[in-house]
This record gives sequence, C-alpha cells and structure tokens, in this order.
Amino acid sequence: MGGLLDKANAKKNETEDTKEVKAKVSKAEEVTVKVDKTAPQTKVASSPPPKQNPELAMKLNIAGWVAIVVGGILALQGGGMGILVVLGVLLVGIGLIVQSERLAEGDMNVVKLGLSIFVAVIVAAGPYAALVLVPADSSMALTEIALNEDSDEVTFSVRGSFDSATATISLDGETVWSDTMTLSNDRAKFKAPLSAFFDGNSQDYRLASMKSYLIDVTSDDDQTASSEITPSLMNREILNSGARISEVLKTETSGTTTTTSVDGLIVESIMGMFAPGEGPQDNGEHSMTNLGLTPVSSDYTMQLRIKKSGSTEYSSPIISVDGLDATWTSSVSGSKSGKTNGWLGLPGTATDSLNTEYIQKDSFYDGAGCYTFEIFITNDYYAGMTDSESSATGIMVSSNSWELDFNADSNQRTMEVC
Repeated sequence: MGGLLDKANAKKNETEDTKEVKAKVSKAEEVTVKVDKTAPQTKVASSPPPKQNPELAMKLNIAGWVAIVVGGILALQGGGMGILVVLGVLLVGIGLIVQSERLAEGDMNVVKLGLSIFVAVIVAAGPYAALVLVPADSSMALTEIALNEDSDEVTFSVRGSFDSATATISLDGETVWSDTMTLSNDRAKFKAPLSAFFDGNSQDYRLASMKSYLIDVTSDDDQTASSEITPSLMNREILNSGARISEVLKTETSGTTTTTSVDGLIVESIMGMFAPGEGPQDNGEHSMTNLGLTPVSSDYTMQLRIKKSGSTEYSSPIISVDGLDATWTSSVSGSKSGKTNGWLGLPGTATDSLNTEYIQKDSFYDGAGCYTFEIFITNDYYAGMTDSESSATGIMVSSNSWELDFNADSNQRTMEVC
C-alpha cells in the first residue's frame, strides 16, 4: 500500500514540475515578444557597398579612357571596322570608367559619371557619326600643296573613298599639265615637274597678282576639288639684280714713307624682284636696300662679268643657286656658299684681313675709265636655254657702271656712275 502511495506522489510531483517548466517557457516567450515589439526596426541592405580602392580605381579609369581612345581611332577609319566593333569598344571603356568611379567614391557620383560617359561617347563615336552624316560629294580633299626644291616639283595629295583621280594644272584657263593616279589607302600623291608647266612668276615685286596656277581634281565618281597653288611658291624667275662695289686698300711702308693704294674691289650682288627704277649710285653704291627686295627661291646660275669699252676684263666662277642657297668654287678659298635673300659677296682672287674675298686690281683693271659690272643670270624652266649667249627668255642681265681711277688721290676717287 505504501509503495502505491509513493508512486502516486512521484507522478503528481512530476506533473507539477512539467507544468511549472512550461509556464516559465511561456513567460520567457512572452517577454521575448515584448522586447522585440519595443526594439527599433532596422532594414538589412541587399548588398554591401564596395570597399574603396583609389589605386585600383585610377588604373581602371586609365584603362577605360584608353579603350575610349581606341574606339575613336577605329571610328576615324571611316567605319571600316564596323559600327558594332566601335560600340563594343565604347561599352568596355564606359564599363571600366563606371567601376573606377565605384571604387574611388564608394557611392557613385551620378553627375560626374554622366559627364564622363558623355565625353567618352563624343570621343569614340563622334568621328564615325560625323563621317556618316557628311554627304558623299564632300568626301574629296585636296591637301598638302607644297614645292620640293630638291626635285623641282609641285606636290599635292588627293584623299577620298574612290578609286582614281585626274589632276590638272591650268594657267589663265588653259591646261598646262595633267596626270591620273589610282588611290592607295584612300590617298594619292601627285608630283608635277615645274619644267612641265611653269610660265612666269605669279606675282610682281609688289606682290601683286600676275598669273594664277590652279589645281583641279576630278575623281572617277565625278567628285571635284580645286585650289590655287600658293602664289609665293610660283615666284621662280629672277627679274632684277644689281651690284655694288667697295675699295680694298693696301698700305705699304718703305723706310719712313708710307703709301696707301687701291688693291682691288669687293663686289656684292642682290638678286630677286625689286622696282625696275633702282640702279647704281655714286661711290659704288646701289639704291636697292634689303627692305625693298622680294627674294626668289628658285634654281638658276649667275656670273659676274667686268667689262671696259665692251671688252670683258674679268669673269667670276659660275654660282649655282638652289632655292635660296648659292654655292661656288673659289680660286682662293675652295668651296663657298651664301644666301640670296640679301646682298651676296661674290667670288674674288684674294682675301682681306677679315677673310672677305675681293677681286685684285691686276685681275681686271686696265687704266682709268668706265667699268661695267654685269650680273648675268640664267633662269631655269625654259625650253631651248642651251646657249647662254642667246636671247632666249630666262636670261637676265643687269649693268652697273662706274668711273674708276685707282691711281687718283683718295679724295678724288668718287667712283661716279657712268
């Protein structure tokens, strides 16, 4: 009987303990719920912002702009690489710029990013869009008109998306040269020899227009372009020249006696275009000054000849001019050179204390009288100019004459024009 009572009491106690535990759990849950209701609510971000990495951001930014520039270069090919390729390169560049902005700022600056993308589109896609919008009849270009002094040719380039082009050079409406070329990589370079079409200067000494050399180009699909050859390039003929002279004195001492005498003359020449009224003046001068000269860049030869009473007493070495560069071989100094854009010292038979060449008196002087200093110029680019003594067009001679008396006292040696 006692055993049964003990079991009943034990079961009763167990049941009461279980109820007590459940009650405590219920109260704990109730407390937990109350706490959760009163606690502030926070939203959980879907994805955390990327960590800032300025160094990597800079590299991505540079890579992005490199891609944009590559896209621009491809666009400049006229779409030859295809619009999809250009757009693909553009998108890669923009993507790199966007990612660099995220790494640099954490949160993207929408305004800054938008400006960057706008500039990128203009750089990469602008040339392609411009080419597409330009009308087909505007795709020919006539450029790079120049003069090659080495080959004596006028050169120019024709560019466009056609197969071949015919170029002509006309003078006063008359065609004087023509050539047809096939384009390679949308370009053809024409070379027109001056000897084939040159027929006189474009300007006079005042730079007023005299002749107009016009280039006309026609493509095989009937596109056209034209341009005048720069007038200064077509001033190739020496039309004026002049000379001036100055004494070279020699002092000798014999015992207690010192004497000074004329040992020769320094002769200078000026060549190009200037007023035809310019000429020799007393004391061996010439009215021409450098400020009044229009230099002529061309190919020609010149020679000094000293005459008395029509007889040639002295002839200098021949001077060759290429562009503005004059060269000759001196009998006393070997190879010499100078410029023709001002007064040029001419070859002599001796040198003074300053190493300036001069013509010694004994080389040409034949007593007092009127001496003529001729500047004999032979211009190139004229047919039939094989005889320098002929009257063919292109031979220009200037005569500059002075009275010379080297035996006279220095106060009487005025070298008056004669």
